[in-house]
Amino acid sequence: MYSSSPITFIAWECADLTAVRQVLAGVQRNGIYLYGEHLLLETSWLGQGARDFYATAWRWSADDCPLFYELARQGKVLITINTAVIACGDKEDIATARDCIAQELIAARNPQHLCKLLADAATKPT
Repeated sequence: MYSSSPITFIAWECADLTAVRQVLAGVQRNGIYLYGEHLLLETSWLGQGARDFYATAWRWSADDCPLFYELARQGKVLITINTAVIACGDKEDIATARDCIAQELIAARNPQHLCKLLADAATKPT
């Protein structure tokens, strides 16, 4: 599966920037762009003085789902694609995220489940 349906990553309160940096540390970077085999991820500034995190995956594949899952779980960010809002994490994190947003929240149990949710959402009309 390869998709050009953009995925957005946004904090539900304030992202854990240390965790975000750690999760993304192994991904090839050129400024605010991160690249993988099929991945093109545009991120907010993560250097000194960064206050929060947001990103958009303009191009991605199923192989990127474990990275996305860890980014969302550890970084305390939500994943949005089309009309779907997805949270990854433990029950407490998901409950906190639910309290912070006004629309329905879908909980991803693991990277494989996230991959299925993303694939389903990518094929639905906006």
